[in-house]
Amino acid sequence: MGEERGSGAGRPTVPPSVQQNVTAAGGFAYGVVGASVHVFGDGLPLYVLEEWRPPADTDPEFLRELPSRMLNARFAVVEFTGRRDELADLHRWCRDGPRLAARWLHGPGGQGKSRLASRFAAEAVDAGWKVITATHGPGSVLPPPGSQDLRADGAAGLLLIVDYADRWPPTHLAWLLSNAVLHQSGVRTRVLLLARTADA
Repeated sequence: MGEERGSGAGRPTVPPSVQQNVTAAGGFAYGVVGASVHVFGDGLPLYVLEEWRPPADTDPEFLRELPSRMLNARFAVVEFTGRRDELADLHRWCRDGPRLAARWLHGPGGQGKSRLASRFAAEAVDAGWKVITATHGPGSVLPPPGSQDLRADGAAGLLLIVDYADRWPPTHLAWLLSNAVLHQSGVRTRVLLLARTADA
């Protein structure tokens, strides 16, 4: 709902700012603006949505403690190279076609799906898109407690990235795809589901 500021006909309405305070006395506190929150009967979130963030700088000592950490795509130890055709195809998919579309991108572990999605997310952000990630359940990698502003106001479009989509029960994916964040009128929306197999 708009709030008119000033007087006179023809002046645009300026939406009021949104503030959401989320607190918890023990447990996990999580809130969103512009999206739905789906929870289990025990109050835990079915999945967590957050605005995409580029990989953070990681302490080299932490990586050396367990060399396998260097293979984790999240830490982006090796610079991203190649995949120009795949990136161009993903950008075409975002640009063309219906307002709402989903793509299931699959391949064996270690083939670079997560790194490709991360690079694509960074390029989408640079192109003015709002990019969001979905993590199934209250897993090990969660946003900081508080609120996530997921509104796509003024964005060129909205991209939702779902990693390990083949591990989600189909009913949970159905809930995710019904989320209000994907159904904002007039917002071009894409859902990129990453998986190790072709089957859920």
